[in-house]
Amino acid sequence: MGKTDFFKVSATERQDQVVRLSDNNYLLIFGYGRVNGDDEQGYNWRKYYDHKPDELELKEDITALIDHFTDERILTGFQWNGGNVYLSQENQMNFKAAYDLAVQTQGATLPIKFKLGEDADCNPIYHTFAELSEFTDFYTKAVAFIVTALNEGWNEKDSVDYQKLIADE
Repeated sequence: MGKTDFFKVSATERQDQVVRLSDNNYLLIFGYGRVNGDDEQGYNWRKYYDHKPDELELKEDITALIDHFTDERILTGFQWNGGNVYLSQENQMNFKAAYDLAVQTQGATLPIKFKLGEDADCNPIYHTFAELSEFTDFYTKAVAFIVTALNEGWNEKDSVDYQKLIADE
C-alpha cells in the first residue's frame, strides 16, 4: 500500500485517531471540516501508512497539510469590493509598501493602480486607489483576513493530541 497522500472522507464529527488495519498498515483519521459553514455533513482527512507512524511523522504530515490549506486560503480566499483578491507574497509586500508610503505622505502618492486578481474568464481585475480612506479599508481588511487565516491554522495545529494519536489501544 505504501504511504499515501491525504484524502477526504465524508464524516459527521472529528475522529482523530490512528487505526491499525493489519500488521503493517495503519490509517490516520484527522480533523473535521465543512465545505460551507452551515453544511450538516462534513469531512475528515485520512492517510494510509505502510508502518506505524510515530509522533514526529504524524506531526510533520498534519502540519504540512494544515500549512498547505492555510497558504491556499490566504492566496485565494480574500474578497474585497465584491471580487477575489490574489494575496501572493509578492502582492502582500507590494500592497504594504504602497500603503505605508501613502500613509507617510498623507495620500500624496495616490492614486495607485493594482491588479487585484482575475475574473472567471481570466481577465485581469484592476483597481485604482485614489483616496487614502479606501486604501486603508482594503489594506486593513486584507491584513485582518491573513491574521485570521493564520490563527485558524495555528489553532488547528494546537488542537491535535499527538499522544492520543500514537497511543496503543
